Amino acid sequence: MRSVVAAVLVPLLVIFLIGPYTFLPSLLEYAVARDLQARLGAEKQPAVELNSDPPLRMLAGEFSGGRIVMKNTALGVVEAKRARIELDPFDINVWATMKGGHVVDREPLSGALRVEVPKTEISRLARAKFEIPVTGVEVQEDEVVVGSEASVLGARFPVSIEGNPGLRDGMLVFEPQGLTAAGAQVPDDLADRLLAGTYFEYPLDRLPYQTRITGVGVEDGRVVLSGRVPNIPLAAYPGG
Repeated sequence: MRSVVAAVLVPLLVIFLIGPYTFLPSLLEYAVARDLQARLGAEKQPAVELNSDPPLRMLAGEFSGGRIVMKNTALGVVEAKRARIELDPFDINVWATMKGGHVVDREPLSGALRVEVPKTEISRLARAKFEIPVTGVEVQEDEVVVGSEASVLGARFPVSIEGNPGLRDGMLVFEPQGLTAAGAQVPDDLADRLLAGTYFEYPLDRLPYQTRITGVGVEDGRVVLSGRVPNIPLAAYPGG
C-alpha cells in the first residue's frame, strides 16, 4: 500500500516542485499573449515574458515583473516597429486562469513603455504634413534630416532640414532647427519659408490602455517614444 501511495505522491510532488520552472510560466505567458492579441485586434500575438522571484511565488500568482513586446503595431496615429512594456510587479489568479483558459488578474497590469518608430513612419508623417515636397528622410544618431528641394531664379537644388521630434501638449511634433543646401546659399526669406513649412504635429491621445507618452527622442538612429501604460485589464474574476 505504501508503495502505491508513494507511486502516486512522488510524481505529484515532482510536478509541484518543477512546475514553476517549466510548464506553468509558458502556459501563463501564452494566456496573457492571447488575451492581449484579442484586445488589440493584432494579427500576431505579442511576445510575453513573466518573471517571479523566487519562482515558487508563481504558484501563488505573485510576479516580480515581466515584459511584453509587440512588433509592427499601431499606437494611435503612429505605426510602431517595436513596442516594449516593462511590467511592474503584479498578481494573477493562477488557478482561475488555468481553469478558465484565460488570464484572470487581481488588478490591471501596468509598466513603462518604449516605442521604436521606424524611418518609414517618420517619412510618412512628414510627407503628409509638410507644406514643401519631401525627397527623403534620414534618422541619424541624434537628429532627423528631411530632404527637399528649393528653387532660386529658375534653378532647383537640394536642401536638408535638420530637426528633432518633440512632445507638446500631448502632440508629437517636429521642429526644424537648421537648413543646409548643397553648394548653394539659401536667401533668408526662402530659408524662413522652407523652415516654416516643415513644422508638423500629430495627436497622441488615442493610445490604448490609457497610455501616456512622456518623452520623445532620437537614439542610435531611431525615434523613440517613452511613457507609461497604467491600465492593461485582463479577464475579471469576481472571487479573485
